[in-house]
Amino acid sequence: MKNDSFITRNIQTPKEIEVSIIIPSYNKYPLNLITLYSLEKQHFDLSKVEVFLLDDASTDQTPELLENYHPPYHFHYIRCKSNNGRAKVRNLGIQQACGKVIIFLDAEMYVEPSFIQNHYQYHQQKNNLIVTGAMSYNALYSCIFPSFKPEQVQEIKEMIKGDPKLSSRSLEYQHSLSTPFPLLENSDFDDGSYKTLCFEKSSWFSFILEQYGSNLDGFSFPWMAFLTGNVSLRKSLLDKVGGFDEDFVGYGYEDWELGYRLYEAGAEYLASDKVISYHQEHPISSDNWQEAIENYYLFLTKHPDIDVLILGIELSQLANLYEMNEVLMEYYDFLENDLYEFLLFNKMFIKILVTISLLLKIDVRHKNILGATGLSIEQKNDLLSELMKLNKLNRYNKLTKLTEKIIFT
Repeated sequence: MKNDSFITRNIQTPKEIEVSIIIPSYNKYPLNLITLYSLEKQHFDLSKVEVFLLDDASTDQTPELLENYHPPYHFHYIRCKSNNGRAKVRNLGIQQACGKVIIFLDAEMYVEPSFIQNHYQYHQQKNNLIVTGAMSYNALYSCIFPSFKPEQVQEIKEMIKGDPKLSSRSLEYQHSLSTPFPLLENSDFDDGSYKTLCFEKSSWFSFILEQYGSNLDGFSFPWMAFLTGNVSLRKSLLDKVGGFDEDFVGYGYEDWELGYRLYEAGAEYLASDKVISYHQEHPISSDNWQEAIENYYLFLTKHPDIDVLILGIELSQLANLYEMNEVLMEYYDFLENDLYEFLLFNKMFIKILVTISLLLKIDVRHKNILGATGLSIEQKNDLLSELMKLNKLNRYNKLTKLTEKIIFT
């Protein structure tokens, strides 16, 4: 990596640094400037904080503005000459980091002044804790992008119409602009004006918190909380399992894959409302879905476990998160108590899940899944017979209902 980047770094001995913040950035100007500014305003002792801005070969104005940036924390700007992807650039930050606590933060996240302090305090209580603030989706319009949809521009106008300062500033916006138009200045964050442009978004993260609480009790997929937009852990935990798997290059799943390994190593997860961040809204690439499906399959290849395999039923919209969780819990119960009476059902159920994961690479709208498994008519009849027997036990209603749905879809 040494030949692929240049590093500007203040030399510090490891004992002086308590917190290392790792921020990958690719064409996130000027959002990344707001993120860095919010870290300048932290209540934590910034002499004990280092921040890595890992510029993954951006083609925007990031390089010219950050090479001579001198904030009150120890700042390390690393620019890659070629695009390496999230996993590889985060690993570069991990390798350089001296802090006892690591915070992963996205380049478009604004954080409040208590952010570092609250993350840090959690890790003084437990050594194996992973703390996420990304499961409560708070959003912020800090810029207008040329590729914003008309309804987004209209939403911004509605939000600021009662604020003379922001309304006046927005009048300068022209639809013909080819670069992002900043709506907010540093002073707006200092006096709280930015809150005019903040809003909450409903997401699947919110559903998990509502259903299972901040400790994710009863949720069989706690590693889903390892969302690198805003998550922290002790560096000793990372040293135990290794960093991100650099086979993940495109969008998605490199964070869950690491989160999964951490969970397998005994990490506990906590979703906290004391470390909230605000996602600065920006256009989303239409390529993300296909890249994510490819990476899901890579995740499954590396961890061919039932809790990874069963994700396919949610991705294919055959079940929601709650139903997926209930099915998995029933399946674990089935393995413990009735597996040897229903070996044929188990074999076919796994075959169905594998088929779903393969079909995802073609189309999310699954039709005739059972036909795609290649089961013979005799095997299909045997499966239906097994299902009838399972139904009579009245213990695996979610599991049998899902299987029936798949058979008749």
